[in-house]
Amino acid sequence: MKISVLSMLLVLGAFGAQGEELSLSWDWIVSAEAVSHRDTLYTEVKNDTGTDRINGLLDVEAGYGHWRGLFSLKGNNLYSSDEKEDPSSRFIVRELFWQGSGSIADTSLDMTVGKVRLDWGVGYGYRPLDIFKPYRRHPVGIQVEEGAGVASLSYFDSQGEWTLLYTNSSWTNESGSLLEEKTEQQGIGIRRYKLVGDHEYQWLLYYDDLRHSLVGGSVVSVLNDAWEVHASAVYQARFMGYAIQEDYEPVVLNEQKQAFQGLLGTTWANEAGHSVILEYWYDSRSWGEDEWNEAHQRVTSFSSDPGLNALRYSYAQGLTHANLMQHNLMLHWSLDSRWLNNLTPTLDLLYSPVDHGIIATQWLTYLMLDTGRSKAEMEVAGRYFGGDDSSVYARLPDDFMLLLNIKGKF
Repeated sequence: MKISVLSMLLVLGAFGAQGEELSLSWDWIVSAEAVSHRDTLYTEVKNDTGTDRINGLLDVEAGYGHWRGLFSLKGNNLYSSDEKEDPSSRFIVRELFWQGSGSIADTSLDMTVGKVRLDWGVGYGYRPLDIFKPYRRHPVGIQVEEGAGVASLSYFDSQGEWTLLYTNSSWTNESGSLLEEKTEQQGIGIRRYKLVGDHEYQWLLYYDDLRHSLVGGSVVSVLNDAWEVHASAVYQARFMGYAIQEDYEPVVLNEQKQAFQGLLGTTWANEAGHSVILEYWYDSRSWGEDEWNEAHQRVTSFSSDPGLNALRYSYAQGLTHANLMQHNLMLHWSLDSRWLNNLTPTLDLLYSPVDHGIIATQWLTYLMLDTGRSKAEMEVAGRYFGGDDSSVYARLPDDFMLLLNIKGKF
């Protein structure tokens, strides 16, 4: 079922409700970005050294009785220095669902039906348990994340929650990469969440038409006022991924067997406003060191023959995996201090221990207005892709991104 059909059904149902007040909350953002390009053997050579763009987004979150919705109007390339990029706009239904309660055999149950973002993941840089939609973590520009089609029943006890659910990840407005389209799935599962003292536990059993069986779990433990540790892991029987073939054969997207993703991290914070997160995660679906070395060798060899450009560019598909590298380390730091007044600096360092690549991201956010009902912020952000010259991050087509974001709510 396509999202257009879902939207019509849910909107008609929402307007059928009587005697309820409509609540609206608006968010907006205007983002000006300058992207510096570099030549890479994986993609076509760009004629310019950089691209400047202005993008915009208007969100409205609506509530009407038992109905909730989140809708976006996204404007792409409102201005672009690249003449090949035309302005465009799109209306996106990010969420639209009904929530209520009922009882079966004297057991009270919460029910949810519609398009919903299920955010069960644990982690800052990566969340293995975001298994229904692979939400992008901490983009520097405008990013619209959509929910999945969901029908769920939840039962709450003294320690937590049991959830039985059906999901369909194909209920999307925006088109993604070929890998994202081929990993759309629908299935059923059960989730258990428990809170025991200062410890949170959850596990998930799920079966769908793509991954077949999937098992996942997480734990979060608060050790004291300063320290917290968290971990998460997922095993799946099948997955879609890009595979390197024999010489002079392009990279292909195919079904592969058995994958594991795991994350371990810790958080430290103090009264002065410093917050530090350190995480390591592993993703077996990504290309490993041997595969990337083979890819580098082949694209270098193919670059001497223009007739092999299409074959050479097929290796760029490895850059579309959820994680570019199997092994990842991230350090996050932020400071929310009174002496900085309304300024909040943030720094993320993503490091690849295999080939010593680095992605460094900096944010500096200034709170211009906060009345309680209205809010406005200005944010300067920069992202650098580099590290060792032979690393994957240093061979990405983008070298550096600089953004000015002005955003707010009312």
